[in-house]
Amino acid sequence: MGCSLSSAGGGGGLASGDSSSSSQLRISQAAAGGPWGLQPDGGVGRLSLEAKIVLLGDSGVGKSSLALRFCRGRFPQYHEVTIGAAFLQQTVRVDKEGSQVKLYIWDTGGQERFRAMAPLYYRDAAGAVVVYDVTAPSSMDAVKFWVRELKQRGPANCCIAVAANKSDDYQDEEGEEEEEEEGKGDTEERREGPDEEDGETSAGQREDENEEKKKKKKNDKTSLDAVAQRREEMRKYCEAEGMTFIECSAKTGYNVGLLFEQLAKEVFEHLRDNMVADL
Repeated sequence: MGCSLSSAGGGGGLASGDSSSSSQLRISQAAAGGPWGLQPDGGVGRLSLEAKIVLLGDSGVGKSSLALRFCRGRFPQYHEVTIGAAFLQQTVRVDKEGSQVKLYIWDTGGQERFRAMAPLYYRDAAGAVVVYDVTAPSSMDAVKFWVRELKQRGPANCCIAVAANKSDDYQDEEGEEEEEEEGKGDTEERREGPDEEDGETSAGQREDENEEKKKKKKNDKTSLDAVAQRREEMRKYCEAEGMTFIECSAKTGYNVGLLFEQLAKEVFEHLRDNMVADL
């Protein structure tokens, strides 16, 4: 697994044995075409890389929110459907020497009508983040479609990370379940005592409420179990395909930085290794 190293049409490429240009190597393209570049950055052992990253996945899974959280540090209050593609950028430090990767992040529309245009956006991409919504099984099924698309029609050896977004939804449910268990004893003790004057409840009403709570808890548990099962299935799939798998939440910011930083490091290491091998 890795990222392809390509030269711009008519531009500089990696010429084997060209030692005169090796120390100042730079491979670049216009930002709209998917920038690449690797060059010394003024420090000992420090390099600077430019890489195009594309976000893929069904509509509504949170691709735009992930990009905004990572690049702008905020979660959008109002969600607008991405038409075609949007463009953001952010720089990531990738090693102790201070080497950096400038990520040009392309956020693509996930609607069915835009799928035919997707190859235009991930052409020349160094990496891709395939996003799905942990609460929407159909979006998880679409992950395999996007991965297959990338491997068949995208750049060779494009680095791929799979993002399980909206993990805060089921994490909140797990937390509520734990709190219920912790407070169960106190609740039972309170029920043994006399009813409060202002909140007197009949035994029948209380029994109905308890039944409703049990049903809700059972449904929530079933939902959590299903999410956990799908998560494990996706983890195994990514492992088999040699892809990074990260659970994250654009809403809370959980693991969003880790997602892009890990992908940036992988892009950097692969492109750097290709450069050394081809010199």
